[in-house]
Amino acid sequence: MNALIREGDVLRLSGDVTYDNAEALCAEGLGLLAGISSSPTVDLAGLTTASSLTVAMLLRWARAAAARGQSLRLTQVPERCLAIIRVSGLTDALPEV
Repeated sequence: MNALIREGDVLRLSGDVTYDNAEALCAEGLGLLAGISSSPTVDLAGLTTASSLTVAMLLRWARAAAARGQSLRLTQVPERCLAIIRVSGLTDALPEV
């Protein structure tokens, strides 16, 4: 099971991001981010899997935030996800708090 919950300026992502649910999660996240007026943080502490698909979704969220003049930050990023971000050269686009 997965969940995306907004608590103030923080989105908490938990569970699995898979090919079956990534598109819906991405759209849900974009909608939640649109309601945040300051720079949002995405908390990944509850994420149970991390893949390039997860990073692609986070990058899309970061680009949407940047289009609104915001800077998306990540917190409690799983090591596997960090490794994908680093090897992809995306540490500036997806900074960790």
